[in-house]
Amino acid sequence: MKWFTVKEYGTSEGIPGAKYRVLGRQAPGAGVLVVQEGTGWVMGQDGTREAIGAKTVVMWDAGDWVEYGSDDGLKTEEYWAAQEPEEVTQARLAAVFGHQD
Repeated sequence: MKWFTVKEYGTSEGIPGAKYRVLGRQAPGAGVLVVQEGTGWVMGQDGTREAIGAKTVVMWDAGDWVEYGSDDGLKTEEYWAAQEPEEVTQARLAAVFGHQD
């Protein structure tokens, strides 16, 4: 059995029928994604996608690539054993969106 104390928690609910994507990153620690409604995909760092849907649970180990999204809307919960350091988050977002003041 594996378990961890939750250090970071989040929910997401894509707009039904709308595309969305969670930006790729290295897992800061063990993590679990619980899909409550809808369909979508998870993607490995090599670009390989796997389909996910309601009642799917995805688990990551520290350092695994975390990226997922949906073309039709997806309602999820995430639980993480560690938080990504703020400077890492800001650098990752700046690389995608440019420097934000």
